[in-house]
Amino acid sequence: MKALLRTALALSGLIFAQSRAVTTDLPKTRLKASDPATWHPVPYRAVAPVGGVTLDPHGLFRPVMDNNIQYLLSSFSVMHMLVPFRQRAGNPHPPDDQPEVRFWDTDLRGSNAGRFLMGAGNTLRWIEHPELRRRLNELIDGIDACKEPNGYILAYPHDLPFRSEEPNYARAWLVRGLVDAGVAGNQKAYTLLRGHADWFNHWDLLPELIYYNNNSHQGHIASTLTYFSPIGKPEDLQVAEKYYLMDWWIDELAAEHPAAIWRFPLQNPHSYLITSFEAYLDHYRATGEQKILTAMKGAWNLIHDDWEHVGGSIAICESEWHIVNGERVLSDDADHPPKSYFLTNRGHTGETCGTVFWIKFNQRFQQLYPEEEKYTAEIEKSLYNVALANQLGGENIRYHTKMQGVKDAAAWPEKTSAPQSTCCEGQGTRLYGSLPEYIYSVAADGLYVNLFAGSTIHWRQGDQALELRQTTRFPFQPDVTLRLATSRPVASVLHVRIPGWASAPMPVQVNGRTVAVGKPGTFLALRRTWSEGDQITFTLPLQFKVSEYTGFDQIAGHRRYAVEYGPILLAATGPLDAHSAVTIAHRPDELARWLIPIPGRPLCFTIAGDAAHQYMPYWQITHETFCVYPVMESGQPVRPDVVLR
Repeated sequence: MKALLRTALALSGLIFAQSRAVTTDLPKTRLKASDPATWHPVPYRAVAPVGGVTLDPHGLFRPVMDNNIQYLLSSFSVMHMLVPFRQRAGNPHPPDDQPEVRFWDTDLRGSNAGRFLMGAGNTLRWIEHPELRRRLNELIDGIDACKEPNGYILAYPHDLPFRSEEPNYARAWLVRGLVDAGVAGNQKAYTLLRGHADWFNHWDLLPELIYYNNNSHQGHIASTLTYFSPIGKPEDLQVAEKYYLMDWWIDELAAEHPAAIWRFPLQNPHSYLITSFEAYLDHYRATGEQKILTAMKGAWNLIHDDWEHVGGSIAICESEWHIVNGERVLSDDADHPPKSYFLTNRGHTGETCGTVFWIKFNQRFQQLYPEEEKYTAEIEKSLYNVALANQLGGENIRYHTKMQGVKDAAAWPEKTSAPQSTCCEGQGTRLYGSLPEYIYSVAADGLYVNLFAGSTIHWRQGDQALELRQTTRFPFQPDVTLRLATSRPVASVLHVRIPGWASAPMPVQVNGRTVAVGKPGTFLALRRTWSEGDQITFTLPLQFKVSEYTGFDQIAGHRRYAVEYGPILLAATGPLDAHSAVTIAHRPDELARWLIPIPGRPLCFTIAGDAAHQYMPYWQITHETFCVYPVMESGQPVRPDVVLR
């Protein structure tokens, strides 16, 4: 078996040796693990809650979660999701009650079960839904009935031949789902995970795993998530260190070489690299290895500076190595080089799953450095401008975050009565189910208020139970009220976020009296002994921001600009011109003069002298034609110092 795989790897090694890639040698993993006695774990300074948050039913986030429940219940049946597990185990099973789904049921067997467990497990932490829980429990029981005596549980045989990305991709999805189901209260999910991890950690194909087929790095996160789960063992992290950690890549990322992203030599460059960054940061948290932290800060800078669209979507999706005259190459004009920023599907840009990984990567940094506002800002704009934008009610989850034209349709063309699946649906349902955990972070000394969303959190500080209720209609209105409930006075710190997009320092009142003024881009720490009914109020100073387009989809002789209002990306809607864009006959630095609010439609604007086009939040666009980067020009020069990026 291993000989067959090594033959395939030898052929691919010839390709690696010829590649114009980050390194000239065949990339290698560490192949040895460190001693846990030498580890110096780095604890989170503030943690995301795993429960205890309820959402205002009239806010933006709760309807998204309700839609997600509908999506989960109307897609794949438990019977359908269990078919590949039962086939692999040789167990009898009734006829499938749904048609086989191309690729997801044939080449990534078991991934649809992982998708459901991710979405349902996250949701059930916040919203108890009997039917969703019944199906989650039934699915876990069905997987348990198919497990092998050695603990193996995946939906495909553990020997060759594998299909597509199965040994890494499908494993990562199922592990994520089991962890989420465990957090939601299903203890059998943890038992299954532990048994499977014990098998995986001694699998005879591990030394070659990182080289198997395409995107094999995706399996890395499964091992680190297992380690940090309640049933984790040091061996889980040691195995990941031996067979996934690549020091050559760590060095390239630490040096912030763009080729480490878009010319990644193992398989195909992909937004899924960000899920590897999550796993590398997990290694830092577990061991304290400083060079890994340096590399992950470099990775953050690279994605943020070279591969992030205005609004927060990720500008690298899937690239593909090609063999040209015997040489393995990428096409510089179509495979996401730095700052390419394609606006349409011509560049296959803005996968929802890439943004989910970006949010999770930033959340790890947020918990390590809760006072650094930039990580929360990334999460915020990605939620508004990608997550909300790509949910189509309870029916579907969009694949792309397109920047102009028409958004992806409500269903794939081949979707009729049978459910379909995509990577973005799998990660999207996971994100929608976890929305409450991004609003607050809990620290030893108090609470961080990260996002402005109507909600209530219950948490404990020592032996004291506290409640904070946030009342706001943000982003439609800028006012926020925080009200404390406590059975007795308690000394605590409330860290109130002052967004980097704020137009001015922000006064904060406690019980009607201004006690401090917060600087944009920081957290304001309110230290005091709080009593029942204490109230914090503030008004968020939103402002417009204009960003000039610098990517590959230029229109010769014209300049294009995007408009944001606070964290909200706006888009011009209406007829597109011959360039598939919109032209606005006004200067970008005079935005306040020609952008006119529409009464009764918050965040929507008419354009002076242009009855054919309007501006509205990108996330609210459904069927309209639109352009995020319209041409703005009036025949007058534009002062470069007032156009902000």
